Amino acid sequence: MTEKMSIPSAKPFFSSEDIKEILENIRAVLQSGYLTLGPYTEKFEKMFSKYVGCKHAVAVNSGTSALEIALRCLGVKNGCDVIVPTNTFIASPNSVIFARGKPVFADIDRETLCIDVSDALERITSKTVGVMVVHIAGLVCPQIEQLLKVCEDHDLFLIEDAAHAHGAEFKGRKAGNLGDVGCFSFFPTKVITTAEGGMICTSDHKLLENSKILRNDGVGSEGLHVALGGNGHMSELSAVLGIYQLHRLDYFIEKRNEIASRYREGLKKISGVVPLKTYTHIRHSYYKFPVLVDDDVDSIKLAKILKSNYNVDVGNIYYPPCHLQPIYKELFKYENGAFPVAEEVLKKIICLPMYVQIKPIEVEYVLRSLKDAISSL
Repeated sequence: MTEKMSIPSAKPFFSSEDIKEILENIRAVLQSGYLTLGPYTEKFEKMFSKYVGCKHAVAVNSGTSALEIALRCLGVKNGCDVIVPTNTFIASPNSVIFARGKPVFADIDRETLCIDVSDALERITSKTVGVMVVHIAGLVCPQIEQLLKVCEDHDLFLIEDAAHAHGAEFKGRKAGNLGDVGCFSFFPTKVITTAEGGMICTSDHKLLENSKILRNDGVGSEGLHVALGGNGHMSELSAVLGIYQLHRLDYFIEKRNEIASRYREGLKKISGVVPLKTYTHIRHSYYKFPVLVDDDVDSIKLAKILKSNYNVDVGNIYYPPCHLQPIYKELFKYENGAFPVAEEVLKKIICLPMYVQIKPIEVEYVLRSLKDAISSL
């Protein structure tokens, strides 16, 4: 091996040029006294809705808030079930509970790691009001058209958890503009970041108005509290970051796809691990680069070796799946074997480092480290 490098699993990127202008804008925000619900938030919302292709966007303080507010606007309440893939970050099902509904998990497709539409279909009951689709790792769910048809046939809403999928596309349409509402996260590891923050995207004017009320402690147009809302504002400081990150989004996706191509080419020479399938009609945002290890490769041990011996951080998406997390086993009595595909496949997934500024030499280092680590098992 060459000299040891240190490769994180993810890292946000701000160019020197952008940092200079961001600091000038932050100075203007601080001098103005408008630290929330000001002109930068409004500008970011308009830019984001135009980019995604929907009529409206509402900036909030996290992706979790985006999901919860959207679910409440869609009518989720006590006695309502929402189908959610078990392979997602815990915020997805949590948001259903926060909206007073019940998350009903569905299994996943082993090739895409996204929700299995046929399994979701079997879980629809008279209590089901909607489905949440999660575009895992930046791949728009390839079964999105079938899922839309299922929702139409059963009079269900479809909410997109697009936390991984900024700028991703399905047949030319942006993620977040495929269902009834799309929700994004701007956490520091995401494709673009506002440090903390989220966005609700919709073309429904009523949902727009209700989202604004719920993010603002339930305050209506006349200044009275008309709903049980919360403090879900995005700060002006975060909006400044978002504006500059959004300007760079297509460049970020281009770079991430270049990195993915380098990984795919290099993985052809490494036994024991393969990348996931690609689709010509889907633009992948490559929030993460998941790979599947062979049955005889212990992914947990592999990740530990990569970190301890080579300073390479790798992640997973997501293991254990939601239904096997302690809180969900406690709340809903889920047991091993409930969702066999997720339980089998996700424990064999690792995610190679993916961020805009990773250099070709660092990609090669990751690949050599991976090859050596697998050989040492």
